[in-house]
Amino acid sequence: MLRLIPWFCCLGLLMLMPGCATNPVTKKSDFVLMSEDQELALGQKAAAEVAKQLPLLPEDDPLVRYVDSVGQRIASVSDRPELFYRFHVVDDATLNAFALPGGYIYVHRGLINHLNSEAELAAVLGHEIGHVTARHAVKQYTQLQAYQLGAAVASIFVPIPYGITTITDMLAIAMVRGFGREAELQSDELSLKYIAKAGYDPQATIGILRMLKRMEDLDALIRKDAGDKVERYHGAFSTHPETEKRIREAAAKASALLSGWGVTKRMTFLRHLEGYPYGDSPEQGAVVNQRFIHPKLEFQLRFPDRWAIQNTPASLNARVRKQKAYFQLTLKELVKRRRADEILAQMFRHKRMTSIERGRQDVFEYAHAAVDTSAPHVSHAHVEAWVFLKGPKAFIMLMWCERNHVSEYQKDFSDIAASFRSYIRERDGDVPRITLVRWQQGDSWHKLARRCHDKLGRFTAQKLAALNGMGLKETPAPGTWIKTVR
Repeated sequence: MLRLIPWFCCLGLLMLMPGCATNPVTKKSDFVLMSEDQELALGQKAAAEVAKQLPLLPEDDPLVRYVDSVGQRIASVSDRPELFYRFHVVDDATLNAFALPGGYIYVHRGLINHLNSEAELAAVLGHEIGHVTARHAVKQYTQLQAYQLGAAVASIFVPIPYGITTITDMLAIAMVRGFGREAELQSDELSLKYIAKAGYDPQATIGILRMLKRMEDLDALIRKDAGDKVERYHGAFSTHPETEKRIREAAAKASALLSGWGVTKRMTFLRHLEGYPYGDSPEQGAVVNQRFIHPKLEFQLRFPDRWAIQNTPASLNARVRKQKAYFQLTLKELVKRRRADEILAQMFRHKRMTSIERGRQDVFEYAHAAVDTSAPHVSHAHVEAWVFLKGPKAFIMLMWCERNHVSEYQKDFSDIAASFRSYIRERDGDVPRITLVRWQQGDSWHKLARRCHDKLGRFTAQKLAALNGMGLKETPAPGTWIKTVR
């Protein structure tokens, strides 16, 4: 679920002189290659690039102000209270948070949605503050300098992985994805220390780690159901130590901090979430059961029940579950007026296509043709291609399957293309948004899913349970306020 961003290409560091500095957390001397001034300058430059690349909620947004108030409370009791900490909310569905040197903290709305108390939010922010106070980026830079020196010799015999060619590439990836097992465990420990000092219940850390494990399992279930290969990467840049091990270690540390006396502020936290999108925002489009709506680009389409849908920053993708039938929709911004059939002909200019069909569908000019060629996951594919055109926006829709199975999917292809039309919020509804309801006697997550018309798709019940920090078989007490979607 992690979306890497390309800002690390712009970090460009100067040659730095080695030296020793006292670590603010351990109070011991660290051998580092970056002064504090250089560390702060790096963070400031990286933050400017992040602001260009990621969809950040504005500083005056109520959720951002709330996150900032909690973050400042934690930062004030940290080991580097003299820094000016800046807290940002990334407006997407990703379950992630990261920190840049100098006190720039980012938490994605998708992660905030799946927390269930202010204490849990404090624990997330405390973890990221821990990366800043322990100067993990500085230590990572020093380690990578040594790596780069060795790689200069080793790469003669062992090629460096494509796309990771510079020290700044690797440093930036570490900033977003994690600094390795030792640093992540240290940040867990610092988070426990900081939130306890700030008056929060340190047991909240355990709830977060269990939530992450639950979401990891749910993501694997969804991918397996779609027929995708489930891979859990455990290489040099794996995001965190093994989740279950982190849960056990955090539990042992939390129990030593007299947990239970601190505040959780559950209802305060839940009220701040109400009305925000559950998943992607209107600017990014959203999957609503078997529909995809994009309020900003003003279009929608519908998929048959057997299709699994995935929205990504680059394209809308779908496939028939566990079958080799695929869909992809991309947007092309035109700089010159062109007809839909001209765009389609240009796309397959070296291929033998069927005759191009032209027409209008709702407010869109369209063109359609078919071609036999190779395609992702299918070497000998039959590809159905559509171009829907409105002004300077060309929506390019491709659907493909194995050539000898066209008859099995032709109706699906035609129905999906025929469903492409304009979107009007008043007529077609909004993206799923979080709302609060009381759990009733006799309720279940499946009943709750039916009441919200399974808006979150095939696994709505599991997603609603996870949204509230529970498994499918766990239930809150009657009268408890919970999160659902509308």
